[in-house]
Amino acid sequence: MQISQKLFLAFVGLTSIVLIATLSLARWSFDQGFLDYINSLEQDRLASLSQDILTLYAASLPTVTVEDGESILSWHELNQNSLNQAILAYSPLPRISRDNNVNGFNKPPRQTGRLSDPSRQGPRLPPPHMRPGTSEHRGGPPTGLYSADDQYIAGTVIDKKVDTISYPLVYNQQLVGYLYSNPMREIVSSSATAFAQQQRWTSVGIGLLCLLLASALAWWLSRFLLVPVKQVMLGVSYLSKGDYDQRVMETHRSDELGQLMANIDHLAMTLSKNRSAKNRWLADISHELRTPLSILCGEIDSIKAGIRAFDSKQLISIEQEVLRMKHLVDDLYELSLSDVGGLRYHLTTVNISESLDSTLVSIGSSMHEKGLTLSKQIAPMLFVSADVRRLEQLFINLLMNSMAYTDSPGNIDVQLTSQASTVYLTINDTKPSATEAECEHLFEPLYRQDTARTRRGSGAGLGLTICKNIVEAHNGSITATPSLMGGLCIKIQLPLLRK
Repeated sequence: MQISQKLFLAFVGLTSIVLIATLSLARWSFDQGFLDYINSLEQDRLASLSQDILTLYAASLPTVTVEDGESILSWHELNQNSLNQAILAYSPLPRISRDNNVNGFNKPPRQTGRLSDPSRQGPRLPPPHMRPGTSEHRGGPPTGLYSADDQYIAGTVIDKKVDTISYPLVYNQQLVGYLYSNPMREIVSSSATAFAQQQRWTSVGIGLLCLLLASALAWWLSRFLLVPVKQVMLGVSYLSKGDYDQRVMETHRSDELGQLMANIDHLAMTLSKNRSAKNRWLADISHELRTPLSILCGEIDSIKAGIRAFDSKQLISIEQEVLRMKHLVDDLYELSLSDVGGLRYHLTTVNISESLDSTLVSIGSSMHEKGLTLSKQIAPMLFVSADVRRLEQLFINLLMNSMAYTDSPGNIDVQLTSQASTVYLTINDTKPSATEAECEHLFEPLYRQDTARTRRGSGAGLGLTICKNIVEAHNGSITATPSLMGGLCIKIQLPLLRK
């Protein structure tokens, strides 16, 4: 399955879960609120019924007794049929009458005057759903009339152990009874059921519409979010095919995908640079080896043809070319070992001041023969943690490089100082110099300023590369800049060891 399909299904699935949970909670809240609304209408019905009950109560001729100076009215003298008919008259119907309804419940017309005694006006007819001949009782919550001391009087006997709705009957600021009914726990009215069913289908329709919109948005988002991913895939395919010139970062992005695309572009540039360096490396190695081999082949051919006699002079010339190839092969071997971390370092506490001074003494005669003047300023008793043999190799390579690239007469200045916790070794020489751009490439393998390579005494261009690896192995740094003396300035920093 593709990532776009997974994203689409994830978006749609999450939206469906949230939508179902939201609609379910909304439906539950609607059902509860609708029942509460119906029960509030029941309170209104009981309030209207209480007016008629109190009217019947006041119109009767109750027995009056006196207790502690107060008159007590009794329900026992009231006509029970009149009370039952009054209660049944307010029993709710499942269908709302078009002609006469109060708050959704059927109710007889309100009389402006007091209800008279039933014996005077005749008995009130029961509501249609309670009349003889009806097939079923379609009433709503049953209603019961109780006295002030919770004694049953008329209506339906109410089980007050469960939830009930009560309404007090107060006559002349005196509690005379209660009206009780049971609250609705489910919708039984056909109109209410139809309304609830309509709301349910409306919720389903809204949910399907929202799901459809979410699916369309998820499809667009899945395609939109995968655009940079496809660019990254395209860039990786270019790299796998060896095409390092293609770039995937077309626009600036600040998110994680933008960083990934920038890293891929940087990787492409690095691979392109390494491939160019490898090609140049092979060309330079073949050139460096071909030159002494060509000379050897020429001298051997001359000896075989009898042009030159095989004497000690020819032997020395052949030996020089062989030593030159051996030196180049040794440098290549050491460079490869240092690149892969194969060079062994035996770190000890070394007095770098003494080591540098002894190296300068041993190489001083060679500088003098070439017409170069050596000046030195070495701070005494500076200690570092280093390999003595590699440290001397570092000094010899740097000094030989300065001798090879300094015209005679010239000067070479060597300074060894310390500051804080760092040892500074600076080697300055006179012209020729190098530009800032050339100084950045001096530590690359086989790099030399004279691209024609006509100066055989300058070596193969591996000395500074080996020096850089030795310095970095000692947790130091090495840089090259144009010198104020007109030549090149090599600066090395090594951590100082407190003695």
